[in-house]
Amino acid sequence: MGRGRDTSILSIGEKKMSDSDYGRSIRSDARIDDLDLELVESFLGDSGASGGGIESLLRLGLIRGQAPDWRITNAALLLFGGAGGRRWHSGAGIRVMRVAGTARVFGQRRNVSSIGHANPPLARAVEKSLQLCMDRCGRSEALRDLLLKDMPEYPAFALREAVVNAVAHRNYERAKSETEVVFYDDRVEVTSPGLLVEGVTVADLSSDEPVHASRNPLLVRALAAAGYMRGDGTGLARLAGAMKESLLKAPRFSARMGSFAIALHNEPVVATAGPGWRHVVGRLGIESDQKRVLLSRPDGFTQQDYRQLNGVTPEVASRGIRDLVDRDIATPQLIGDDPVPVYYLTEELDSTRWFLEDRVPGLLRHFRAHSRLRSTDYREIFEVNYAVARRELGHLVELGFLRGGGRGRAAHYLPTPGLRK
Repeated sequence: MGRGRDTSILSIGEKKMSDSDYGRSIRSDARIDDLDLELVESFLGDSGASGGGIESLLRLGLIRGQAPDWRITNAALLLFGGAGGRRWHSGAGIRVMRVAGTARVFGQRRNVSSIGHANPPLARAVEKSLQLCMDRCGRSEALRDLLLKDMPEYPAFALREAVVNAVAHRNYERAKSETEVVFYDDRVEVTSPGLLVEGVTVADLSSDEPVHASRNPLLVRALAAAGYMRGDGTGLARLAGAMKESLLKAPRFSARMGSFAIALHNEPVVATAGPGWRHVVGRLGIESDQKRVLLSRPDGFTQQDYRQLNGVTPEVASRGIRDLVDRDIATPQLIGDDPVPVYYLTEELDSTRWFLEDRVPGLLRHFRAHSRLRSTDYREIFEVNYAVARRELGHLVELGFLRGGGRGRAAHYLPTPGLRK
C-alpha cells in the first residue's frame, strides 16, 4: 500500500485510523541478544549509521530504553529475531505456491505444489520471497505480441508491491497463519492473514485516493528505511499503474474469510494478435507504436485508442495514423453521425488477416504431426480444389509462412519461422 508520512500506509482523505499496539508492545521475555544485529545492519544499510545496528533500532522505535536494559518490541522481533524467528511468531513466514489451473483442487487430484518457503525473520523472508516470485514469473507471449518485446507475466514492481504490502499490513496479533503467494495459470494471488484495518474498505483501496491507516507502523517505517516501500500512501495506486502500463487488467482486491487478498491477472486488456497476423505486421516496416495498434485493434481503431495504447500525445497519434493511411495500411471511415473517424485495415490487408486466421491453425496442426506439406495434404485439410490450393500455397510462400522444396511429384512445402509467430 505504499509508505505513509512516517508510520502509515493507508489514508482516506483526512480520516486517520488508530494503530494496533502489537508491533509497539514490549516483549518482556526478549533481550537485545535475541536480535540478529548483523541482519539489522545489512537490512537497513546506511540508514542507521554505526553502533552495531543499535542506533538504527532506536531511531526507528524498534527498541527503547538504555543499555543494558533494552526493551524489545514485537516489531523488532518480527523483523530481526535471531535463532529461529518462529519462536517470536509462528506465522511470520511467507509461503510461495503454484496451482496447476485456475482453482485449487484437493484430495487425490490435488494440484497445489510448493515453489518455496521464506522463513522468518521478516528482514530475510521478504527478500527471499521476492526472489522466489521473480524466479517463478515467466515471460508472457501475449504481452510480447502486443508490446513487441519480451515482457514478464506480471510487472516486477506490481508483484513486489503486492508482496511487501501483505507483509507490512497483515494482522500479526490475532492471525497466526503465514502470508501466501499463489501462482495460478491466469493470475497470482497474494493473501495476508487478517482483514483490513477498521474503517478501510475494498472500495477505498480501489480508488485513486491515497489510503493511510497503519496497523504496523514500526514495520512500515523499517521497510521504508530499507527501501522496500515509499511511505507516501501511493503504493497500490502505483501498482495499478504498473499493470495498466503493461496493458494488463487492474488488480482486484478482496476481503473474505478472515484475510485480505490482491490478485494480479496476466490477461491483457486488449485482444492479442490472431494467428500469423503478428508476422505480417512485423514485415510492414512501420514504427512500434503503429504495429501495436494494428495488433491490438485490427478490427478498427480511433485516435483515442492509438493514444491510450501507446501513451502518446494527440499530435504524435495523428502523425502515426496519417502515415498508416498514406501507406495504404489503414483507411478512415465515419460511422453514422459521429465526427470522429474509425480507421480500418485496407481491404487487401484485412483479407490477408482473415485468410491467416483460417489457414494458420490448420497448418500448425499438420506440422505438429508431419515434417512436410504436399499440395494434396493442403487440399484435404481445407477442402479446396487444385487451383485454389496452388494460389493459396503461393500466397503463403510470399507472406513468409512456407517455403517450397522438391520438384515434380516430390514437390512439397516446409514451415518457416514465420508460421510459428
